[in-house]
Amino acid sequence: MIENQRNNYGSIEIAREAVAAIAGAVAVRCYGIVGMAPRGLRQGVSEILGKDALGQGVEVHIEGTEVKVELWVVMCYGVKIAEVAHNMVEAVRYEIERMTGLRAVEINVNVVGVKVFK
Repeated sequence: MIENQRNNYGSIEIAREAVAAIAGAVAVRCYGIVGMAPRGLRQGVSEILGKDALGQGVEVHIEGTEVKVELWVVMCYGVKIAEVAHNMVEAVRYEIERMTGLRAVEINVNVVGVKVFK
């Protein structure tokens, strides 16, 4: 679904893919995040998505001017998962609202793995 907004100058269309790219880019910049994982990956982390596929670890639902976002991430070993997830939710919410004007009403973080660095 594409969100359409109309103003005096014309219309603005915001695609789900654009919101997903914003959310993915913000998420990987957060401290403690190794990268995005493919949606629905349940059997372990076999693939961490690169920078060109950030939106693939994100699912977006747009209803009117409200956005719901699901993120699938891989975190670093040793970080407080709940704290990192909370910080990521706040950062994603802020950037989506700032860049699109849509209201982020729900942001869910799915931690599908923890990566240990040696």
